[in-house]
Parts: sequence; structure tokens; C-alpha cells
Amino acid sequence: MNPDILSPILARWKSAARSGLLPAFIDAQAEFGWLTRETIAEVARGLNVPLADAYGVADFYAHLYTTPMGKTKIRVCDDAICFLAGSEKICAALETKLQIRVGETTADGAISLERVPCLGQCDRAPVAMVNESVFENLDAQNISALFDPIEAHNSQATVGAGPILLKNISALNYSTLDSYLAIDGYAALDKALEQLSPAQIIAKIKASGLVGRGGAAFPTGIKWELAAKSIANFAGASVIASTFASLSVNSAKQSPSDMGIASSQKPLLAMTDPLDWRSSPGYVVCNADESETGTFKDRVLIERNPFAVIEALTICAYAIGARYGYIYLRGEYPRACERLQNALNEARARNFLGEKIRGTNFSFEIELRRGAGAYVCGEETALFESLEGKRGEPRAKPPFPTDHGLFGKPTVINNVETLANIPFIVLNGASAYRKFGTEKSPGTRVVCVSGAVEKPGVYEIEMGAPLKKLLFETCGGLRANRKLQTILIGGAAGVFLTPQEIDVALDFQSLNAIGATFGSGAIMVFDDTANLWGVVYRLARFFKDESCGKCFPCQLGTQRQFEVIARMARGQARADDPVRLRELGAVMRDASLCGLGQTAASAIISAFDKKLV
Repeated sequence: MNPDILSPILARWKSAARSGLLPAFIDAQAEFGWLTRETIAEVARGLNVPLADAYGVADFYAHLYTTPMGKTKIRVCDDAICFLAGSEKICAALETKLQIRVGETTADGAISLERVPCLGQCDRAPVAMVNESVFENLDAQNISALFDPIEAHNSQATVGAGPILLKNISALNYSTLDSYLAIDGYAALDKALEQLSPAQIIAKIKASGLVGRGGAAFPTGIKWELAAKSIANFAGASVIASTFASLSVNSAKQSPSDMGIASSQKPLLAMTDPLDWRSSPGYVVCNADESETGTFKDRVLIERNPFAVIEALTICAYAIGARYGYIYLRGEYPRACERLQNALNEARARNFLGEKIRGTNFSFEIELRRGAGAYVCGEETALFESLEGKRGEPRAKPPFPTDHGLFGKPTVINNVETLANIPFIVLNGASAYRKFGTEKSPGTRVVCVSGAVEKPGVYEIEMGAPLKKLLFETCGGLRANRKLQTILIGGAAGVFLTPQEIDVALDFQSLNAIGATFGSGAIMVFDDTANLWGVVYRLARFFKDESCGKCFPCQLGTQRQFEVIARMARGQARADDPVRLRELGAVMRDASLCGLGQTAASAIISAFDKKLV
């Protein structure tokens, strides 16, 4: 370990204290290739984190390595779509070329080879990542491109035009604020700050009927309203506490910390310190940790239009009374990270972020954080734990985030697609938004279609659009001379649909009526050549690997589920295996702490129920 390299990393994250632990580890590993015991200990000391806690974090995330690894890391996606597109052949070719097995490092210590779950590039399968470079549409016969960074593929995903979120997607110059302003970017923020009160903004969001697009479908306006009330109560309580403490010591000149009051309890109206995470009475968080199998819409939205997410977070902060926000971005999205950081820098430079935004009294700042390979961090409270410098394990609820969220304060957390709708609603009104979709499922939905269709990609559809039309018209139908075997909708946590079930409208109510879920918006298509045992095996392995282990039903249930599926896939099924799987699924659904365990058996059980395997 070179202290001269580690010192600037510690200096960069020292002010964040424990919250800077994960990004400090990510930065240190980028320099050294892996995290030695000495590096972990030095980071722990520098950020004043107990050594045991620091080791717990370093050991939790899949992209942090505590054993020697090559400076070059080749990660081959082996999830369902990439598996069917030939990932096993690519792994075999790499093993031959490198003279190692998957999971090993070359003798000279230069290159490590890994098999990983979904990389969020399903429309361009099979794919691999070499450090920060993404290579798509790989061919096992020609893997030489992986060893030449100049050859890294940079093609764009197929993106269909849409009425709201994808309306101007082809006209945007992704790297400039001016291109966003040219399509009325930030007009919604200007309207919010100049014409609307926070309560009026929340009323618009409630009236629009917008619900979360991450899977839970909770009403967005109600979430904002609850958080705003909690922040108002928190600020009022802080004022009373501060006044009482001031009277108690009979000294108006003492600071809150001098009077024994935590700095986080300083009254909102008295905040004069520079913007930082400690001074905010509440937080807004963008959940961009899109790790659901078959899902890549949020990556496309960020890469194509990062300013929309930034504007939406700023409006949300104004509406609920927050001063600080975070974007928690999936670690496998380097291009999205670069574009988001550039957009944040430009917004800050031109006063769309920071102190007294647009000449008003509203101040707000956003910090970009990267994940490190933990599917469970897509669960909101696990994401909070990660941001706080801990293992990404879910919290028990209640309390709910709108009362007690990030750093113990009221927090609104929405995913990328949900937030991307906000500027349109604020600028055009709830009635304009409700012109799209159905009465009970208003608006549009961004779906990501992958697998055995002619035109996989990202498409914006109106809620209620027919699934069959999407597949056979918008996406060009199945490839030549192929028949539909099944569709997996909602990702790994979704359900399979048979060919007889695709005459369904894509809205929450219609899908629920047939026992399906919209989930993350993933639609994976499998034709009659697909090995569904291989797909189900990978679903079971995914949940077994991604379970955080905090709650026993999920920790043991996903392991046993995988063991049964693996045995059946080898042709060694036992007579009671289907019953055993259903019992395991019921226990995980009813007793697991978070959605990971609660849905870990959904797709697998549906495959058995519909006799697909």
C-alpha cells in the first residue's frame, strides 16, 4: 500500500465520516486493484470507523475484493438473456486463452475472470465488462476485442420515441445543459420556484396519479406529502429544543453543539452553514441502483437525459423542504456515472444547484454515489444503510423512510423513471399527464424488452397498451421461424406468462388480475429454442447469491431453493421437489424481511405452475 496514494482519498472523504466508507473503498480499490488488510485498516482509521465494521462493509459488496485480484477484471454476464445468447461459450473461450478457470487470476496476477449476474445491457447480449469498459454482442470466436480498450463498443441502445419521457430523446446532446434547456429543460423548476408553493407542487403530483415505477407502485404524491409533514414537524421540534436549551444555559451566544444539541437538530430557519448533508432536515434520494434481471431502462434514461433526473430531484427537495439529495447509481454503469457527474457539475456551475438557486432563497445540493454490486441495495432501506457506510441490509418497518429514513431523518426516495415524470407534471399539470394511460393507471411506462425479438430495446408505452402489440409490432416480432415459448415479466422477481396469456393490457390492474406484476418494467422473451431449465437455474442462483443473509427465511430459503433447482436441472429430481419448492416459496414470501426474499420464488413457482419446466 502506498500512503501517498491513499492520503488524497482519505482527504476527499474525511468530511463525510462513516458515510464516506464505501466510496473510499471504491477509490482505493481503483488504485490498488483490491483491498488489502492494511488498506481497510487505514481507511477505517482515517474515517473513524470501527475496524470490524469496516471489514464487514468490505466483505459485503461483490465489487469489493479482499483477496488478490488482477488489475484487469473481466466480468462476463451469465444471467438469463446473456446465457441464451452464448455467455458459457465466451467464458470457455476466455478460460482457454487465459489458461485459468472462471473465478481465478492469471499466474502473473494481471487478469481476473469472473461470471456475474445481469449487467443491465440485456438488449445487446451477450455482454462483458473489462474494468469500466462495456463490450456487447460478443462472439465466442473472436474475444480479442476484450483485450484492446480501443475496441470497446459504445453503441447506443435501441430506444423508441415516446410521448413524455422519450419524447425528445434523439434530439439531446447528452453532455450539455444547453441541449436540455432547448427542449424546455428546467422550465418546470422555474415554474415551481416562481409560481408554486411546495403544497401546490405536491397537490399536482397527487392529482396526476403517478405511482412508483420501481416495482412497489406506491403513490408518489402521498410519499412526498408524508415526508413534507415529517420535515415540518422535525424543524418545529428542533426550534423548540434549541430555544429551550438556550434558555437553560442562559447564553444566546453558544452554538447548538456547545449546548449539547446534535448539529443535525439545528433549527431549519437558523441554518447559515454551507450546504452539506449534515444541515438538511430531510433528504431526497434517487434510487438508480437498477439491478433487477432484464432491466436497463434507468440506465438509458440517465445516459440520454441526466438533467431530467437532477431537475426532478431539485423540485422534490423544494416541495418537501430538503436541502440535500443523493443519486445512488448502480456500479456497473460507468457511462451513466460519467454523464451524471458532468451534468451535476454543469448544473452547479450555472446555479441550477447550490446556494440560492436561480436567485431565490432555495438552496439545494446533490451528491452522486456509486454502488458496488449488491442487488439488495435496490431496497430503499438497504440503500440508506449503504449510503451511511454500512452493509446494505434492509431495516425493519416501521418506521418508514418518510418519518425516519437516511441518517434518521425524513426521506423521499424514488427511482429514476418515477422522477423523470416530475418535470412534465409540474410544467403541464395533472390533467395533461392523465391524458395518457388508463383511469386507474395513468401516464406512460418505460419498458425494456430483451431476448428473442427482432428489436430489443427501451420503449415508452401508454399504460394499458397491449403486450401482444408491443412484442409483435413495436419490437418486430420473434426472429425468423421461431415460436414463442414464454415471457418473463417483471424481472427475476416477476412471473412467467404463457403464449395464451399475452393478450393482456400492460397496466397494474390487468396484470394483477392474471397473477402477474409490472415490477421493474422488464419483459424477457424466450422462443422455442430457449433452455428454460438454464433460465430457472440462474434465477435461483441469483437470489441465493444476492440474499444479504440478515433474515433467516431468505438466507436459508434461497439456498435450499437453489439446491433443489440445481438437482432437478441435472435430471435428479425427487418426487416431492415441486411441493418442497412451493413450501419454501410460501415461507420466504410470508416471513422474509424485504422484497428480495418475499419474491425470490415468484418466477420459479410460476414456471412450475404453468408447466414450463
